[in-house]
Amino acid sequence: MSLFQICSMVGIGGAVGVCLIHYVLVARRMPHPGHGQRRLLRYNLWERFLHVVLLATFLVLAVTSFWASIGWGGPMAGYTLMIHTTCGAVFAVAVAAMLVTWAADHAFADHDCQWLKACGCCSTRGDLPAGRFNASDKVYFWLAAPLVLVLLLTMLLSMVPVLGTAGQYLMYDLHRWSALVLVIATIWHAYQTTLAKPGGLTAITRGRVSSGWARRFHPLWGARAEAETADAGDSPAEETSAD
Repeated sequence: MSLFQICSMVGIGGAVGVCLIHYVLVARRMPHPGHGQRRLLRYNLWERFLHVVLLATFLVLAVTSFWASIGWGGPMAGYTLMIHTTCGAVFAVAVAAMLVTWAADHAFADHDCQWLKACGCCSTRGDLPAGRFNASDKVYFWLAAPLVLVLLLTMLLSMVPVLGTAGQYLMYDLHRWSALVLVIATIWHAYQTTLAKPGGLTAITRGRVSSGWARRFHPLWGARAEAETADAGDSPAEETSAD
């Protein structure tokens, strides 16, 4: 078994384990945010579509690559390679769209330092400042962006014989290790934005959250969104238990 296989199994298994421990010790004990009086738009139709494309292509890329490297221990070939490279191109376009769509919302602010110092991901407090995206979301966003760029460049350079055999092996190593880091980070991010936040998955699938949810997890954004909703004259909608 190679070093990469060992690190992959330990890293991915460890990430899943950390999420399970966090869920048992923190997320399950977190007070329900309540419903509030208004339904606030968190993600518009384009943003929800972008989430779906990113998730679907990422899952295909992760399964096709790590199934080969961990499950079978050999390089991708045939249909698996074709599917992987095709989804890689779609994923790269989706990431570019992600940067254009969300880069401004992921700019770091002073309140993010307070969130990080309080270890917001492990806190059950409801008064930690967070904008539309919290500090954990922002760290993931700006970690994922350069990793995807490395993945794209190494894939392209490995397909063009300009670096020689040694160079192609180097590109292959950079590609798979960058992919491993991205997968581990994405497991944690996906958990933090869904299971760790009651109603987080509903926010992505339906696009709206309750004002109570917004005040609990993203109070700075929630206050702004409530004010904008009130100014627009939106009437309160019936709340659901999902949030």
